[in-house]
Amino acid sequence: MVDPTYSDDEQAERLKEWWKKNGTSIVVGGVLGISAIIGVNLWRDYVKTQAENASELFTQLLVSQGEPSQQLGEELISDYEQTPYAALAALYMARTYYQDGDTENAETMLKWAMDNGKQTAIRHAARLRLARVYLEKGAVDDVERLIETDQYDGFESEYKELLGDLAMLKGDAEGARSAYEDALSKLSRGSRFSELLALKLDNAIGESTK
Repeated sequence: MVDPTYSDDEQAERLKEWWKKNGTSIVVGGVLGISAIIGVNLWRDYVKTQAENASELFTQLLVSQGEPSQQLGEELISDYEQTPYAALAALYMARTYYQDGDTENAETMLKWAMDNGKQTAIRHAARLRLARVYLEKGAVDDVERLIETDQYDGFESEYKELLGDLAMLKGDAEGARSAYEDALSKLSRGSRFSELLALKLDNAIGESTK
């Protein structure tokens, strides 16, 4: 059975690999329209202040618990949507909700991050985590919908691994074997996840020969 909590930790490490390999850029929308009114410098100051405030709130979110944590997360999402911290807060809250057994709100947060995240890596992280939550529930159609893409942006190994996990859930060991082989081939050299994928591949090979 797939463990979305474990997947969450794994995805955090894979995000680090993606950042290292591909780098990242933050694009703030609306610069041209607003700069005509308040000026480029004032707009930059505003963006900087928003980012600093959001960063401070996100730091508070990471050390808070219970209702204060939920309030901080909601504030980041509603008031700082144009910063990357909003989507990061949604990912964090999704994990907290899931660990508390509230999969409905976890799914809501992951969908928000997937649709509103300002960075490609964050959107993929949310998409992959949501797919794993659906996989745990056995929602095959929802998983297939999320992993059907040709825009991997450096996350092809993760999508192929999910395809393998889905195939195993459906009892298609041979299909899982092929997917895991693809996933291994797409991993960055020296990735710490090669061992896990190799174990999944061995299991699929064993199942396919029964």
